[in-house]
Amino acid sequence: MSYIRSHTIDSTVLVRYIDPNTVKDARLIERMMSWLDKTEIARLARFVYEEHRHAFLVSHALTRKMLANSLDCSPQDIRFELTGRNKPVLAAPLSETGLHFNLSHTQGLAVVALAATPLGVDTEWLGRKTLGPELAMRYFTQMEQADILSQPESQQHNRFLTYWTLKEAFLKAQSWGIVDSLNGFEFELSPANQGLPNRIRLRIRDANLTPTHPWRFHHWQVTPEHLVSLAVSARLSPVTKIDLDPWSPNDWS
Repeated sequence: MSYIRSHTIDSTVLVRYIDPNTVKDARLIERMMSWLDKTEIARLARFVYEEHRHAFLVSHALTRKMLANSLDCSPQDIRFELTGRNKPVLAAPLSETGLHFNLSHTQGLAVVALAATPLGVDTEWLGRKTLGPELAMRYFTQMEQADILSQPESQQHNRFLTYWTLKEAFLKAQSWGIVDSLNGFEFELSPANQGLPNRIRLRIRDANLTPTHPWRFHHWQVTPEHLVSLAVSARLSPVTKIDLDPWSPNDWS
């Protein structure tokens, strides 16, 4: 079978997000199950709670549907393999299309990014209980810590998760794990009193963590309760547009 990559994503990053809890149609859920491969079905079965099984199903179905739309094939035709850091990538012959994708999910949201260039995406629920100051002291640089602590106490949690999602997106884009030093690099953000950061600069402090690509970074609050960060390679193709939208029920058809 020959796969054709859609020209619409040659210079665009598609980012779609959905609350898995909104997917309730039994026939659609049955279709989604039919798309999964044996490995995904086995992983699905290991979840203890139905809520977690459902979130896994919807997020992986979203990944497959977006890829299938771009490759002009059926979602069940998609085949994956894992990198050395267990990052899913398209298996041959699909890998020859040059498509890159990444999935992230949190309480109440799944997000998938798709492009013709390497990328990483991360999302966090603002209601997540974190040990922000303690984690920042352990994983963040002094500059990042000082920026978080300089915010009003009510905003420190959001600022912490902004840094956290950016770091995670960068590590995922690089196919590095969180075991790599999070304080070996840092982000410089525009002032929090200006709203969401419109200036995001990466600074490398540990030469061992020098990026393999130049990266562009984006950050959004896509719902009142969710942050999303995106890292996109700026080397292999000129990214001219970020197409960010919620996934609608009609998009499953």
